[in-house]
Amino acid sequence: MAGASSLVGKLETEVEIKASAGKFHHMFVERPHHVSNATPGNIQGCDLHEGDWGKVGSIVIWKYVHGKSTLYT
Repeated sequence: MAGASSLVGKLETEVEIKASAGKFHHMFVERPHHVSNATPGNIQGCDLHEGDWGKVGSIVIWKYVHGKSTLYT
């Protein structure tokens, strides 16, 4: 990443999914790195910065598209 940015706020979007609520929740909790496979136009990927996947307190950095810009949070 070229420079660190501090984005603070709330980001919301609506995405239609063809899965049960349980499967969707499992993907976000246990396999957040798979979210980009489900929404490639919105979320480009994520990296585990600290902790373990699916564990409370872990820090995940998300790469997503807002308009025409790719952002990191």
